[in-house]
Amino acid sequence: MRRILHLAVHDTKLFLLARENFFFMFLMPVLFMLFFSTVLGDGGGPADVLIALQVVNEDEGFMGDIFLEQLEGEQFDTTVLTAAEADTADYVRRLVIPSDFTAKILAAEQVKLDFTKQSESNIEYDAAADVRLHQAQVSFLGGLIRWEHQTGAAVTADDEARMRKLIADPTRVTVTESFAGTGRPVASGAGQSIPGMLTMFMIMTVLIGGTQSLTAEKLHGTLSRLATTPMSHGEIILGKLLHLGLVGFVQALVLMAAGQLIGVTGLFGIEFTWGTNWWAVAIFVIPFSFAVSGLTLLIGGLFRTTQQAESLGWLFGMIFSALGGCWWPLEIMPRTAQIIGWFFPTYWSMTALHGVVTFGRGFDAIVGPGLIVTAFGVLFAWLGARTMRVTG
Repeated sequence: MRRILHLAVHDTKLFLLARENFFFMFLMPVLFMLFFSTVLGDGGGPADVLIALQVVNEDEGFMGDIFLEQLEGEQFDTTVLTAAEADTADYVRRLVIPSDFTAKILAAEQVKLDFTKQSESNIEYDAAADVRLHQAQVSFLGGLIRWEHQTGAAVTADDEARMRKLIADPTRVTVTESFAGTGRPVASGAGQSIPGMLTMFMIMTVLIGGTQSLTAEKLHGTLSRLATTPMSHGEIILGKLLHLGLVGFVQALVLMAAGQLIGVTGLFGIEFTWGTNWWAVAIFVIPFSFAVSGLTLLIGGLFRTTQQAESLGWLFGMIFSALGGCWWPLEIMPRTAQIIGWFFPTYWSMTALHGVVTFGRGFDAIVGPGLIVTAFGVLFAWLGARTMRVTG
C-alpha cells in the first residue's frame, strides 16, 4: 500500500506543479463559472424586463391615452405611432387601439383591440406580453367600474382627471409565488453553471491531462521501467488510478471554494451557495473522481500517441459534459436524451449536485448517484487494467 501511495502522491505533485496544467485546472474553470453564471443568470428573463410593444393609437378620445398609461404600468416599453407612421414601420409586437375606442367605452359597448406578433419574435416574451396585456385590460376595466360615470352623459375635465387618477392608483393586491412542499425548481444561472463547470472540468482535466501523461509514459518507457521495480502490475495500475483520482479531487475542492467565494462576494451580481449541506458535495466528488480516473485509465490504454490523447480527450470530455447535463438543466432535456444520459457518470454527478444545491437535500441526494458512479468506476478501472500495457 505504501508503494501505491508513494507513486500516486509523486505523480500528483508533478501534475499539479506543471505550469501547463495550472491554467486549465484552476484559472480556466473559474473564468467559465463567471462567464456562464453571468450570461445565463437568473435575471434578464421576460418577468424582469420591459417588453417592447408598438402601439398605434387611432383613438379620437381621451380613453386611448389613458389605456396607454395603463400599459406602461404593466412593464411595457411602448412606442406610440400614428396610423400613417405605422404603415412604414417595422415591429415585433403591435397593438392597435381603434378610432372609436373612447366612444364605445362611454356607450358601454364592446371594443376590440388588434394585437399582432411577428412569427420570428421570442415565444417566451410573447407569452409574457399576452399576460401583461390581459392584466392591463383587467386593471383598466376595474378603473372604469370605480369611475362610476353615467352612460351617455357628457364627460367633463373633472371626469377625465378622476379616471386618470384611478388608473394611476397603485395595485391594492399583490401575488407572490414560491415553491411549496416537494416543488422542483429548474436550475438556472449560477445554480446550473457552477455545479456544471465543476463536473465538466473534473472530467476534462483528468481525461485530457491523464490520458496524455499515460500515453507519454508508455511511449517513453516510463511504465516499462516501473515494471522492473518491486512494484507489481496491479500496484502500478492502482497507483495511477489513485493519482488520477487525487487530481480530480483537488480540482473539485478548489472549484467548490471558488464557487462559494463568487457567491459570498456577489461578484458580477452572481448569487450562489453550496448550502449548509456542502459536505455532501465534498463526499460525492470522491466516488466521482474514482469514476473519472477509471475512465481515463481505460481511454489512456487505447491511445498510441499523445496527439490522439489530447484531441480525443477533448472530444470525449465534451460528449460526456453535453449528454450529462453540464451545459443545461437535466429537466429541459428531451426524454430520450435523459435516458441516454443515464449511461454517463456526468449525468449522475449533476443529479447529485442539483439534489444538494437546487433542492436542498443532504446525504440522501448523493447515495444513489454515488453508488452508480462507483459502479462506473469499477467497470472502467477493470477494463482499463486490461487495456493498459505496463511493459513494452
